[in-house]
Amino acid sequence: MPALEPRVACNLAERAGAVKGREALGAAARARGVVLDLLVDIDLGQRRTGVRANEVVEFAGAIETISGTRFAGVQGYAGHLQHISDARARILANGKALGSLGHGEMWFHIDKCYHRQPHRATFLYGIEIPSEGGHTQFSSMYAAYENLPADLKRQLDGAMVVQGQQYGVGRRIDVTLPLESTHHCAQPIFVTNPGSGRKALYVASQNSMWIEGMDRDESEALLQRLFAIAEDPAIIYEHVWRPGDLVMWDNLACLHARTDWPSEQRRTLRRCTVEGEPLY
Repeated sequence: MPALEPRVACNLAERAGAVKGREALGAAARARGVVLDLLVDIDLGQRRTGVRANEVVEFAGAIETISGTRFAGVQGYAGHLQHISDARARILANGKALGSLGHGEMWFHIDKCYHRQPHRATFLYGIEIPSEGGHTQFSSMYAAYENLPADLKRQLDGAMVVQGQQYGVGRRIDVTLPLESTHHCAQPIFVTNPGSGRKALYVASQNSMWIEGMDRDESEALLQRLFAIAEDPAIIYEHVWRPGDLVMWDNLACLHARTDWPSEQRRTLRRCTVEGEPLY
């Protein structure tokens, strides 16, 4: 789409309710012979940008009444909700895949466990699915906790584990990775889900680096025992994607992983996450 001249720029965040601002943008688009697809930015409570939720319908309707502009969807700021209007067009424009996590297998992990407020829930929506592979596996953290030997439960009660971010490196995070070079946060090794009240084992081989207050060799040996329990095939569900599938999960209830697929094929899913509360 041809770029609009600087002289017709309009700050929609500041002028969401200004009829003249919307009309000026529409007039500029008509002058260039284009139609602007506009996303309405919603303030999801962060008070950083966007219109209030109760204004979205009114604002969207106003966009549709002005020739030269068209309502294309909504988006929220700061990762709480992100709308991608046309994934294929962006792939063509960029010449590369949209995803930031690369191609192929990604082993069991927990979304944003390396932040003080881990993401509580994740949604995935299937768009383009390869002919084989690209499945999502889910392991029950409830079942993993229940399957722990009683002595391990007693030993690790109240323990903290350092969670880090390093994807695309195989099935185990590099535990020698300098902490200052990556996102990291200490989290309880056992968590109680505020929704169900059930306890879960909060470790993942792709994230969990070491148990605090423990010798590193001892910590690694213990973590390997925990990973084996958490990755037991008996507690894993594998979702085989179809276009149009929508899957939602609780990150305090399960780990998830991604299986490999043919390198010449594309796998496109839309992802949305919901920020949670601190775990302690």
